[in-house]
Amino acid sequence: MNVKVFCKKIKKNSWKFILKNCLTVTICIGTMFVVYSVDKQFERTSEWRRKNVARMLVNVQVDVMEAEYSDGSGKAGKSALGENMEVEYDTPGWQLNEKGWWYASDAVTYYVNGWLKLEGKQYHFDKNGYMDTFWTVIGEKSFYFDQNGVYDPTMDSSMLIALTYDDGPSTYTSQLLDMLQSNKAKATFMMLGSTVEKYGAETIPRMVQLGCTLGNHSYDHSNLRKAGHAAAKKQFSQTDGLIAQYNNGMGATVIRFPYGEYTKEEAVNTRRPCFFWNVDTMDWDSQDANSISNAVMSHITGGNIILMHDIYQETIDASNIFIPQLLAQGYRLVTVEDLAAARGYKLEAGVTYFGFTDKNIADNTVTDKKRNNV
Repeated sequence: MNVKVFCKKIKKNSWKFILKNCLTVTICIGTMFVVYSVDKQFERTSEWRRKNVARMLVNVQVDVMEAEYSDGSGKAGKSALGENMEVEYDTPGWQLNEKGWWYASDAVTYYVNGWLKLEGKQYHFDKNGYMDTFWTVIGEKSFYFDQNGVYDPTMDSSMLIALTYDDGPSTYTSQLLDMLQSNKAKATFMMLGSTVEKYGAETIPRMVQLGCTLGNHSYDHSNLRKAGHAAAKKQFSQTDGLIAQYNNGMGATVIRFPYGEYTKEEAVNTRRPCFFWNVDTMDWDSQDANSISNAVMSHITGGNIILMHDIYQETIDASNIFIPQLLAQGYRLVTVEDLAAARGYKLEAGVTYFGFTDKNIADNTVTDKKRNNV
């Protein structure tokens, strides 16, 4: 081929290549511009819709309706949505946020403080509008709602027992949690800050998941009655902070003083319900599974608060013996909070509870209000 002809072909193809690339770049830039313009238009339209929907909602007449009775024993009322209430699903209908389930009656109101019948099932909403579950005191009476919030009138409150475990968590607590889960049972854990530091990460989230109650039992099990108010405040505060690391920033909901030693003034300073017990298994003394199990089964009656310690393998073994036996006899194992509610008691901060048996109730010894020995 002639050299001049060859050079011309190269030059011609080079220009074609350049023009082709320029055209490609132009198309890409144009496409990006169109996408950007559409996106901005969508953003402006969405913002316009959001603002105008907000304006329309402000102008809607809010149909507020007072609850039938102020104690929540009558029909639910309707309230204007609060700051943390956002309707995200169809209305009327169920809504969910970090605090629980609630029911939007329309786009701007929700049901509060009373009963509501939906699709043939009875529900109850507290004064803040959240659906009640499990045992709840309403108008000085106790009612049971299943995990879906449906009222179950067949539930018997006389066959409930609260198992409580002190001084943990420990290396044995996970075994106990496995046992509770397999038996669909709950318990209350009165924890020490010093053991939470070691085992809290692996146990506390599971306690919460299973619906157990978290209790504060001080940091190092000192006699806080002798140590005084300042020491008690410091120990409970320190332990709450440790528990909160594994409980969504929240400390314990109930208190138990080490050795059961406290003054009424110290209990008031905790600003939470406090719990004693009415069955002591003495597991710390015997450390024998059969002895511990016998201590439970020989004293059992509905309303008991049973004292044990999940820092002994023998206590875990004993629990494995008596828990199936209790369930076979028709007892249900609940938290101290559920036990109180089932027996018609709204827990009060600063008050200490000893048990909820029929005898406790008849003798007026459920709490320390009439007791002079503390």
